[in-house]
Amino acid sequence: MEEHANYGIYFIECCTLIKENLPGAHISGGISNISFSFRGMEAVREAMHSVFLYHAIKAGLDMGIVNAGALPLYTDIDEELLKLCEDLLWNRDEEATEKMLVLAQKLKKGDKKATGDEDAWRKETVEKRLQHALVKGIDTYVVGDTEEARLCTDKYPRPLNVIEQPLMNGMSVVGELFGAGKMFLPQVIKSARVMKKAVAHLIPFMNAEREERLKTMSVEDAG
Repeated sequence: MEEHANYGIYFIECCTLIKENLPGAHISGGISNISFSFRGMEAVREAMHSVFLYHAIKAGLDMGIVNAGALPLYTDIDEELLKLCEDLLWNRDEEATEKMLVLAQKLKKGDKKATGDEDAWRKETVEKRLQHALVKGIDTYVVGDTEEARLCTDKYPRPLNVIEQPLMNGMSVVGELFGAGKMFLPQVIKSARVMKKAVAHLIPFMNAEREERLKTMSVEDAG
């Protein structure tokens, strides 16, 4: 509805005003209202929620009531979908709703251009696969990929090196995205769980390495 077109803008502007004039106040809001007109089009709604949160958090929103598990990363939203979400939120294109409905139909039909190849990352190097798994919170392949990295002894002579390099590099990307407001706390928690699973796989190897070193030291001392 035309009279509702600026509600998202008003909410974000109100967040800024509240924080400027009532610095001790906290702000919460139900996020799904922003996409209610597109109910039944989940890919569109989830993208709209992510875009709205990205801007609302910057304006001062403290807590959003939303299904965090379904939020895509802001940086992962399809370019065309992202532009339409931004156009709708800021009410800068009168035809944005009609354009979004057309795109929503493509998404429903599984249009490759709109959805992309979700498994393409499995063809990347082990380092990129580990980073992808951490950023996306995908634990399905992380043990196998961590083991593959551990076996690359020319790159990672010790199990600890796998943690210090590819795994920590992935978590650094998570930290950067979170700091920029493009990733949200529930997503960071999922990333931390993936990291924990990867480290848990490496712990027995690190313990075995430590025991071997202690044995070597004992033999040298005895000699």
